Amino acid sequence: MLPREQGVKVERQTEEGVSRRSQSQAPALAPTPSSAARVGSAAWDPAGRGSWFLALASAMPFLELETSLPAAQLPQGLAGKLCAAAAAILSKPEERINVTVKSDLPMVVGGSAAPCAQLFVSSIAVVGTAEQNRGHSAKFFEFLTKELGLGADRIVIRFYPLEPWQIGKKGTVMTFL
Repeated sequence: MLPREQGVKVERQTEEGVSRRSQSQAPALAPTPSSAARVGSAAWDPAGRGSWFLALASAMPFLELETSLPAAQLPQGLAGKLCAAAAAILSKPEERINVTVKSDLPMVVGGSAAPCAQLFVSSIAVVGTAEQNRGHSAKFFEFLTKELGLGADRIVIRFYPLEPWQIGKKGTVMTFL
């Protein structure tokens, strides 16, 4: 479902490919493939997954990796590698990805203080369903087990879907950018 607020500029894409910007005065009706109401660059999913595929060009995924591993044991350039992997996994450009890596943390996973890691992934539109996260999880686990040298049982991933109004940028929120 696309966010709608009274007074928000909405771009409509017609079958002929002509786009028009208008001022929304009332909540929009449910979109259809032939008249895809667009906010940002959200578009009807031509791949035929049967639902709205919100691929906001301005979406900014946030990844926070926390680990009990000492910084000296982390691979060189881990933050950059995680950024590149997240861009591929989430289908977002690298320049939109935000990554933080924290090491040397006192942590317990599954009742054990053995070396471990937690990855927090939050984004608009790409982590909101079990189906999406099942695929993302498999790919992030593959990356993390390889890069950190930890078993899958020592890694936990938490996904947080965000709405555009929850991310501030350039003195406003993403809803208005």
